[in-house]
Amino acid sequence: MEDSILPVVEAGLVDFVDMDHRIVPGITLVPAPGHTPGMVCVDLQSNQSHAIITGDLLHTVLQVIYPDWSTRFCADSEQSRETRKAFLERYANTDVIIFPAHFPSPTAGYIERAFNGFRYRFVDSEF
Repeated sequence: MEDSILPVVEAGLVDFVDMDHRIVPGITLVPAPGHTPGMVCVDLQSNQSHAIITGDLLHTVLQVIYPDWSTRFCADSEQSRETRKAFLERYANTDVIIFPAHFPSPTAGYIERAFNGFRYRFVDSEF
């Protein structure tokens, strides 16, 4: 915060917006509370394509399999779990490409229902 964000705010280079702000048509912020106050995902839509950048909602593929797992960095672990579970329910078995910020390359993939929960299928492989 102090070395990365505060200097940008102090320089007057930040526009504060609502958590569901539409940046331009096809690019919208989506509230994703729990990890940090004000955290959002970025929803990207163009023609028939749809993708979501998850930010800190998912730190590891294991959180897809075990959505109750939060990191020690979550400001509100319970809210983080609820948000993650709702996200997985919403995007499971859809054609929405998921871009988790912390997953290994190739990063992009899909949420799929598996057994009694979920799994992550990378665009070019399976986990």
